[in-house]
Amino acid sequence: MYMSACPDDRSPSPPSDLDADVPSASVQRPISRSPSAEGAPSHQPASEPDFSFEHERFLPRGVLGRGTSVVIRAFDRDLLRDVAVKILNPELVDPSEIERFVQEARINGQLEHPNIVPVYEHGTDSQGRQFLCMKLVQGETLEDALNRRGEARLEAAHLAKFLQVFVKVCDAVSFAHSRDVIHRDLKPTNVMISDFGQVYVLDWGIARVRASRAGRDGPRVRLSSDGAESELDPPGSLFGTACYMAPEQLHGLHDKLDQRTDVFALGATLYQMLTGQPPLSPEIVRAIWMRKPPPPIPPPEQVVGRGRVPPELARIALRALAYDPADRYVSVQELQSEVESFQRGAWDLPRLRVPSGTVVVTEGDPADAAYVIVEGRFVAYRVEESTEVELRSMGPGDVFGETAIFTDRPRTASVKAVTDAVLIVVTPRVLANAVGLNSWVGGFVRALADRFLELDERLRAAGRSARQSIPPSDASSTKRGS
Repeated sequence: MYMSACPDDRSPSPPSDLDADVPSASVQRPISRSPSAEGAPSHQPASEPDFSFEHERFLPRGVLGRGTSVVIRAFDRDLLRDVAVKILNPELVDPSEIERFVQEARINGQLEHPNIVPVYEHGTDSQGRQFLCMKLVQGETLEDALNRRGEARLEAAHLAKFLQVFVKVCDAVSFAHSRDVIHRDLKPTNVMISDFGQVYVLDWGIARVRASRAGRDGPRVRLSSDGAESELDPPGSLFGTACYMAPEQLHGLHDKLDQRTDVFALGATLYQMLTGQPPLSPEIVRAIWMRKPPPPIPPPEQVVGRGRVPPELARIALRALAYDPADRYVSVQELQSEVESFQRGAWDLPRLRVPSGTVVVTEGDPADAAYVIVEGRFVAYRVEESTEVELRSMGPGDVFGETAIFTDRPRTASVKAVTDAVLIVVTPRVLANAVGLNSWVGGFVRALADRFLELDERLRAAGRSARQSIPPSDASSTKRGS
């Protein structure tokens, strides 16, 4: 197995009978991975150099992390800059890990994208050990940033910035998918935010290049000059971080992994932004490992309390986290689009053009949308005794249809266009998100809408009673006088 620990040691140990279910040849020894070379925060000073690395170009300046690889900060004598150098220790790994290190260099080197840390060089030192020279990012991980903000991460200003980071991560992963690369270990600790706002997706060490597909066009990452690809993932072996992994990944179904596997991990990252914790508890991971029905992932509002999490973001995260890949977003682009639509708010709402005379809302119908008038004129009316009774005239900037949505009651009046017009269509989901119908603010809105309808019904009843009390002769004379 190639498993990383979850935050706060949430990662469960594999069940004792797991190895019995998997052929011994397919279970790899657990390997403690070093921190990503490009991911070491610069705010943590490097230790004094105590690792021998001899290269005519790079001068060691301290150790940043250790594991099967040693990550050092080094000075590039040619370009006069600090870099991160990741050196593989061949004494601590088997031959397959040496080949995986080469694959990491080639995958990362071919994924040239603004949100993926660039590779400068892959080579060997004076002792014949392979190394990978990369950009040294000055900043902190997304995990550190979320922990630093604590509960304040859900404040509008902070959440907006974290969503901007998330969108950039989606950009990088979507680009990798376009080159047939699945990351397999997306999580907040593998996202770096530089001191000046650049965002980088880190650690492509267990990334997998999907097999060539018939009819696929466009460039893809190559692992060898002759196109040959060796299989480094034995059937049933586990790679990744358990509390962020999709079920198919926890089952070791390497050939079944696709874009939706990374969509799950991105959903897990968004979930942690909202709740402060990964979505998969030890109980959920164990159930998936044992191929038993897992407990549902707790909704974000259940974790942090109602009214603190935007319902639309919670919905997006939970859809990305569907246990069945068929129920997730089909691509990272689709997930990203939903998050961006949330960010844009009303600027992204659909517009509807209606000709004069169109009845947009009919009294008595269920409410499926509210409307904002952009252009044109409308009239709201009721039909009483086969006669249209005009209630009000409306123009640009006016809204209608919102009360029925707030109260979940049928429409109380009809609305039609009296000129050609343009409307913004506001769905119940968007309206709920905009005013926070699941929060205490939403409670006030619903209460006001209910009282408005009660008053309206009383006025209508009083009007009917008054008309019924007028003698027919007086009524006819009143009509003539009007």
